[in-house]
Amino acid sequence: MKKNILIIGFGDLAERFERLVPNNSHTILGLTRSPNNHKGKNLTEWDWDKGQEFQLSIKHFDTVIFFPKPAEFSEEGYRSGFIESLKLIHKSLSAIEYKSFIAISSTRVYGASHNALLSESLIPEPSDYRGSIVLEYEALVKSFFKDKSLILRSSGLYTNSVKWMHDFIDNFDGIKKQLPNFYLNRLHRNEFAKIISYAIENDLYLHHAVINCSEGMISYKDIFKDEFDNLNFDDYFDCQNKDKREVSNMKLKEVGFKFKS
Repeated sequence: MKKNILIIGFGDLAERFERLVPNNSHTILGLTRSPNNHKGKNLTEWDWDKGQEFQLSIKHFDTVIFFPKPAEFSEEGYRSGFIESLKLIHKSLSAIEYKSFIAISSTRVYGASHNALLSESLIPEPSDYRGSIVLEYEALVKSFFKDKSLILRSSGLYTNSVKWMHDFIDNFDGIKKQLPNFYLNRLHRNEFAKIISYAIENDLYLHHAVINCSEGMISYKDIFKDEFDNLNFDDYFDCQNKDKREVSNMKLKEVGFKFKS
C-alpha cells in the first residue's frame, strides 16, 4: 500500500531520503522555507519563524518526519528552531491524522562529561546550551506525540569530502590546528537517509523511543590519512584529549539495520 509521508524542514537529508524511495510506493510532501532551493517533487513553502500554522489538503499521513534547524547559532536561534517550531508543528498537526512522528535529533545531548560507551540507556548530561535545548526538544517530542514518536539521534553528519580539512591544509600558515578531541563519532548523510527509510518501513516507532544513529568512532588521524596519504598528520594537527567517547549503534544493529560495508 502506498504511504503518505510528510517531511517538515525539507533539505539535503530529505532529498537523499526521497531518492531512496520508489515513486510507486510513497507520496512525499515536503514543507520548507525555500522550495526553490531543493529538488523535492512535491514541495510547499512554510516558514515556522512567521508563527503561522501550516494547512494541508492531505489529511492523513503514515509518517511525519521533522528535521529541525536552528534559526541561527545562538541560544535564541536554537530555541526558535527546535522548541518554538515544534510547538507550532504540534498545533498544525491537530487537524491531521498520522501514525508515527519521527523527530531528528543529535547525540550532542550526551555532553562532554561521559567518557564511556554512549548508549540510549545512559542519562544525557548536556554540557552546553545547544545540547540542553536539544534534550528539551526531545522531552517535548515525547510529551506531544507519546507512543507515536521515534527520536533518531545522529552523530556528526558528513559527506565524502572533508571540506574543512581540505580548506585548512590548502591555506596552511604553519600554525597547527588544536583539535578538541582525537576521536569523533560520525554518520554519512546517505547512511542516515537509509536509516530513516528503514525506520519507516519497519515501523520502529512501535517498539523504540530513541535510537542512536552513528557509524562508530574514528580518529581524525585516520580521516586525514584517507584524504592526504602523502602528508603527516602531526605536522598540521595537535590534540591532547585522547579520551574515547563512542556513540553506541548496538540498538540500531539489533533492529536489523546494516551499514554499508
